[in-house]
Amino acid sequence: MSENPLGEKTKYPLKYDLGLLFPIPRSPTRSLLDIENNMVMHGIDHWRAYEISWLDQTGKPQVAVGEFFFNSESENIIESKSLKLYLNSLNDETHKDVGEVIEKISKDLSRISCSNVKVVLVHPFEIKDPIANNRSGNSIDSELIECRSSHPDETVLQTETDIIFDAQLHSDLFRSNCPVTGQPDWASFHIKYTGPKIKPDSLLTYLCSYRQHEGYHEECTERIYRDIMHRCGPTELELSLNYLRRGGIDINVYRSTKPITRDSIGTRTVRQ
Repeated sequence: MSENPLGEKTKYPLKYDLGLLFPIPRSPTRSLLDIENNMVMHGIDHWRAYEISWLDQTGKPQVAVGEFFFNSESENIIESKSLKLYLNSLNDETHKDVGEVIEKISKDLSRISCSNVKVVLVHPFEIKDPIANNRSGNSIDSELIECRSSHPDETVLQTETDIIFDAQLHSDLFRSNCPVTGQPDWASFHIKYTGPKIKPDSLLTYLCSYRQHEGYHEECTERIYRDIMHRCGPTELELSLNYLRRGGIDINVYRSTKPITRDSIGTRTVRQ
């Protein structure tokens, strides 16, 4: 395997190279968060890749938009820059059809993540997926808050009552930072829960406390999931962070108390 390419001068590959993919084990972070054996958590990591190209048997370039579905129980996540470089390594490779490309990418991602990765490739003219501008639930971004912490602070999370509510909320103010380069990572947050009513201002204050936090997308999502479960005690919880595109890839992390299927995942947000 390669070393983590983040923070290193980029040398773009001229030929196919599986070794470009860099795995990051999930287990160490989950152990630090103390969530592996202490709570129910299902999930899918849904990646979209917009810069996929290869050659057909005449040498003519072909392009596609890719979707990759990783189960949250996979042993490893894949560092996103390494995935970009890997996909670039396919650019001058010849394949007889798109099915062959799907098979290769699926086999390689499954091998590196130690899981079964579903791969979908679609030609741009076939895409009919609308952008989701009208999301379910209420925005909490107009709440009046004081941001006193720039690192995750679960103690600010509060509930209003023990009466059980069903609610959906969302925010576009989330920011975390890459743990290697320090670059900002922007995301839209969505939550659907059943349980004691979470005070919207406390939730927004909590999300804004990630502004200087350095963590991978999956870690941030699972930390939020853990903290809401601990502090607010919902009986059912679904949440997601839908990160903006970087390097031709956007990453969407979904976690839930109930199993998640690919069919239940929404369309991309307007910011993606």
